[in-house]
Amino acid sequence: MLDLRSFLEIAGRTGQGILEIHDRHDIKLEACSLLAQLEKQQRTLPVLFTDLNTLESGASAFPLLINTFASRPACALAFNLPPEKSGLDLVLEFQRREAGRLKPQIVSGKDAPVKEVVAKPNLYALPILTHHVEDKGPYLTMTWSAKDLETGVYNSSFHRCYVRDPRHLVMFFERRHLWEYYLRAEAHNEALPVACVIGHHPAYYLGNCALTGIQEDEYESIGSIMGEPLRLVPSESFGERLLVPADAEMIVEGLLLPHKRDTEGPFGDFTGHYGPPTESPIVEITAMTHRRDAICMDVFVGHREHALLGAIPKEGSIYRNVQSVVPTVTGVCLPVSGTGRFHCYISIDKRCEGEPRLAAMAAFTASELLKHVIVVDSDIDVYDEPQVLWAVATRVDAATDVAIIDRVKGSRLDPVHPGKDWGSKMIIDACRNEEIDFPRRIRTANYTKEI
Repeated sequence: MLDLRSFLEIAGRTGQGILEIHDRHDIKLEACSLLAQLEKQQRTLPVLFTDLNTLESGASAFPLLINTFASRPACALAFNLPPEKSGLDLVLEFQRREAGRLKPQIVSGKDAPVKEVVAKPNLYALPILTHHVEDKGPYLTMTWSAKDLETGVYNSSFHRCYVRDPRHLVMFFERRHLWEYYLRAEAHNEALPVACVIGHHPAYYLGNCALTGIQEDEYESIGSIMGEPLRLVPSESFGERLLVPADAEMIVEGLLLPHKRDTEGPFGDFTGHYGPPTESPIVEITAMTHRRDAICMDVFVGHREHALLGAIPKEGSIYRNVQSVVPTVTGVCLPVSGTGRFHCYISIDKRCEGEPRLAAMAAFTASELLKHVIVVDSDIDVYDEPQVLWAVATRVDAATDVAIIDRVKGSRLDPVHPGKDWGSKMIIDACRNEEIDFPRRIRTANYTKEI
């Protein structure tokens, strides 16, 4: 059975480890300032804070795990892959798992660890971080589950939520699946039941980031990505109307209220910029359940962890889309330097002119967040960014190899077009032009002596 405990056990057994911080750290800015220092030192281990305060200022009863996705090897470990298989092998493994579907397993409350404690609904009792200096305040950053009231299909996705008071959150939306669920409920003047999953196996969260269609049940796709049926239990507030992950560490249940809005933001998001204040829906908290010794989780938003968490699942989805039109694709990478969402590097065994642009267009249709796609030959390792930039420097003629597509669906958080849902896309064909006799790349002889 996969849960957060099983992942931590494997991480310790394989030597990849967890950095435990036992000194008291303040949830307002101080914890994240330590993470920023570790990032500057290129120390990318998951970090477990064991002594934090809460929004009520007392000591937290719950430790907090963060930076879980800050390296490709850590993400590979979530799929039982060794560190050396954290490039294309990880993408292909995600793609293989994403292609399947597993029906969830429904269990009773007595068999659900997350039901061990039914607590008073009070967000201020949790170690919820204020991440950046100019953030509006503390934010929950984990995933939310909901069921479409019309189709019965489940969605599960990451949403930032400003903690307005002990019983209310303000949730920011990109206009995707959960937003549609909410609008459908609001059209009938109904509140939408939702549940925040604060702690689970990393594969669960990577599954949340897959590019799944709105008609597909994401509990089924997440189970396939985890490699076993997702165990679900009726929620405390809504019973079988809303099923929640039974093996989570903590569940916060609530209602997305119709026609109720409040201001959230500014908040430092994945772009590395502050997203502007927005009028967003309110969540009214109805229940909290957790394990007796629950471990909370959070995402270090706007930093390396956030980029990789968004990148790796999308790489698998984009690879599948590109492969359908360019079967000779050999790699897909969404680099940290491009926020894990805006830049995409694709390598192909080019067979004819035009294939690089076709590959890029397939990538754009897989993820609307992409802005710039660079396509290179298969002799370039897309997981080694200097090689990609070398290909751009030596194989691109700007007049013929760069294409711009205007007014395409993008991200509301794009700082170039703040608050808008569209922008321009760019394709860079960094493959060798067949009409040019390119010189051979330099290479050195194999070194045979022991170093």
